[in-house]
Amino acid sequence: MPFSFLVPAFLAAMAALAIPIVMHLRQRDKQRPLRFPSLMFLRRIAIETSHRRRVTDWPLLLLRALAVVLAVLAFARPVIQKRGSAVASAGNRVVVLALDRSMSMSHAEVWPAAMDSARAVIRDLSAGDRVAVIAFDDDAVVMQPLTADHATALAALGTIEVGSRGTRFAAALRAARQQLAAANLHSAEVVVVSDLQRSGTGGLSDLALPPGIAVRGIVVAPTSLANSAISGMTVERLGGGAAGRIAVTAEVTSRALPEMRRATASLMVNNRPAGSRQVELPANGVRSVAFDPVALPPGEARVTVSLDPDLLVADDHFNAVVPAEATQKILVVAPADLSAASTLFAERALEIGTDPSFRLERRNAAALDAKTLASAALVLFLDAAPPTSDAFTAWIRSGHGAIVVAGPRMAASRTVMPLLPATMAGEVDRLADRGGTLGDIAMEHPIFTPFRGGGSGVLLGARFIRYARMTADTGSEVLARFDDGAPALIERRLDAGRILLSAIPLDTRGGDFPLQPAYLPFIRRLALHTAGYEPQPLWRTTGEGWRPALSVSELVIATPDGALVRPDTNGVRGAISLDAGGFYQAYQARAAGEPVASVAANPPPRESDLTASPASELLLGVREDASELTATELLPLAEVEQRQRLWRFLLLIVLVALVAESWLGSQGWRGRASATRSELSSTGMAT
Repeated sequence: MPFSFLVPAFLAAMAALAIPIVMHLRQRDKQRPLRFPSLMFLRRIAIETSHRRRVTDWPLLLLRALAVVLAVLAFARPVIQKRGSAVASAGNRVVVLALDRSMSMSHAEVWPAAMDSARAVIRDLSAGDRVAVIAFDDDAVVMQPLTADHATALAALGTIEVGSRGTRFAAALRAARQQLAAANLHSAEVVVVSDLQRSGTGGLSDLALPPGIAVRGIVVAPTSLANSAISGMTVERLGGGAAGRIAVTAEVTSRALPEMRRATASLMVNNRPAGSRQVELPANGVRSVAFDPVALPPGEARVTVSLDPDLLVADDHFNAVVPAEATQKILVVAPADLSAASTLFAERALEIGTDPSFRLERRNAAALDAKTLASAALVLFLDAAPPTSDAFTAWIRSGHGAIVVAGPRMAASRTVMPLLPATMAGEVDRLADRGGTLGDIAMEHPIFTPFRGGGSGVLLGARFIRYARMTADTGSEVLARFDDGAPALIERRLDAGRILLSAIPLDTRGGDFPLQPAYLPFIRRLALHTAGYEPQPLWRTTGEGWRPALSVSELVIATPDGALVRPDTNGVRGAISLDAGGFYQAYQARAAGEPVASVAANPPPRESDLTASPASELLLGVREDASELTATELLPLAEVEQRQRLWRFLLLIVLVALVAESWLGSQGWRGRASATRSELSSTGMAT
C-alpha cells in the first residue's frame, strides 16, 4: 500500500522541525542581580557558566515536532494507492459487458440481435459472478458498475438505446479497464457485443491492457453489407435578399448493392416538400443528385434530403442549416479628388457575390467616430491614410480590420503613419521593363486559399507598372512581394484586429490586375479575412460540441427528439454535445419564437460502411502492459486524493496535538531547581 502525495513539493517544509528543537536548546535562565550591603565577609568563589546542551523536556519537544510533521503532511495532500489484487471467490467470474450503440447498430437486423446476445451473456452467469455493463460509441458510459445482482444488470442493459455517433472500440476497452482497476482486479473477461466495424478500430494502438484481461467479441453484423447513404450536401445561393433561391445537390454513396437500385430522393425546406428526384444508384460508387432551385425563405432555412429507406435508416437522411444571408458593411474612405475610375473596379468587385454580401458606404476619414464604426465590419482606405484617433484604434483592437491601398498620394507622402505596418519610400515605375509581377507569395495564408493547388499561376499573370515602395516594420508580416523583392502586401496584428497595407494597384492606372481572373477572388478573400468573417458550417458531425451564443443568458436548447436542455452557462459557457442526428435550436429563456441559433447534426459518413473485422482481430495493435492493474493508472491522482481526503484527519490530529501542547507547557515540566542545604564559612556567613 504505497504512499504518495498530490503536492510533494510541500514536504520541503519539514525543515520547520528545527523550530521546536531550537526552542528547547536555547538558554532560558536569566540572572537576577541581588543587592547586598557588603561583600567583605564572603568567600570569593569562581563562577563557571555554560550553555544548555541537552533537552530537559522530551515529551513537550516530541509533541511540538509531531504537530509540525502532521501539518506538513496534511498540506502535501497524501494519497494511499492500493496495490495487489482482490481475488474473487473460487469459481466466480468477473465479466465486463460492452454494448455498441453507434449509428451502424441501428440496422434492422443488428440491434435486436445485439440486445439478445447481451442478455444471453448476463443470463449465462452463475450465482456470485459479477458483471458490469458499458454502452459505447465514440465514447463510453458505465451503465452499471460491477455487481453480483444480475437482475440489476439486465435492467441497466434495457435502458441502452442506439444512437447516431461513431464507433470507437478503444473507448470501450479503456472504460472496462477502469472498472476493473476501481475494483482492484487484475483478471477478468471483457465481452464486446458489436458489428465490429473496421472504422472503429482507430486508437487501439495507443491502448495497453494487462495480460490478465481477456477480450472476446460477439459479432452481430448483418447478413448483407448492402447499404445506400446520403454522405454529403452542397447548397448554392442564387441571388440575394428575400427573392433569392438556393440550389441543393446531395451526394449518395452505395456499397455492396447486389444490383443497380432505383430510388427517390426528396428535398424538404423548413419541413415542407421542395422537390424530388428519381436516381439510379450504382452497386458501388457515388451519385450526385441535383434538385431544382427553390425559393429561399426569410431567415435561416432547415434543409433535409431523404432517400427511400433501406435496412439502415439512420443514414438515409441528411440535414443542413442554411443561415440567413449575411451582409457586411464596408466603409470606403478615399480622397475627394480621386477619380471614379480609380475606385470603380474595387467597389464593383466587392459588391459582387453573396454569403456574405458587402454593402459599401462612402465616408470621410474625419467622420470615423465610434458610432459610425460600430456597425462596420471593415474600413477600406483607397490611397488615404487611416486616422490616429483613439476611437479608430480601439475599434481595430477590438477585433475589426482595415485595408489600406497605397497609391501615388501615400507613396509621395512624408507624413508618419503610426498604425501602418510599413513606411513609404516613393513610387516604383516599371514601365521600362513592361511591368513587374508578384514573386514570393505566402500561399498558406487564408487570403490565398482560392489559389492553392496550382492556382497561383493566375496571380502571377498580372503585371504592375507603378506601385508604392514600402519598407516593412519590425513585427509585421509580409504576405506577398513583387518580383523585385519589394513588399506587396503586409499585415500587422493589433490585439484581436488587423491592418493590411497593400501596394498592389487595384485600378488600371497601375497595371492590368483588374482585368485578370484572379482579381475578383483576391479582393473578396482580402476583405473577408480582414473583417475576420468566418462562415458557419452547414452541418456538424454527431459527437462534436456546439456552443450556440456566448451572449445569450438563460440558454435553452431544443434537441432533435424534442427534449429541452439548459446548458451550464456558468461552467462550459453554454456548450452542448451533439449526440443525435437532426436539428438543434437554441432559444433565450424559453423555447418559443425564433431561435437565436440553429445547427444540423449528421452521423459520421464512415458509419455507413458496414464492413466488419473478424473478432480475432479486435486486439490487433493493442499493447500488453505487464504492470499491475491499479486504479491510479487510470484515475488521476487528484481524483483519488479527492475521494480519500486524508489531509482532513491529519489536520484534526494537529489540532489535538496543539491543545495537548498548550496544556503540557503550562504544567512546567521543564527541570525545576532542587533546594540544597547551605554551608557556613569560617566567618559564620552562609555560602
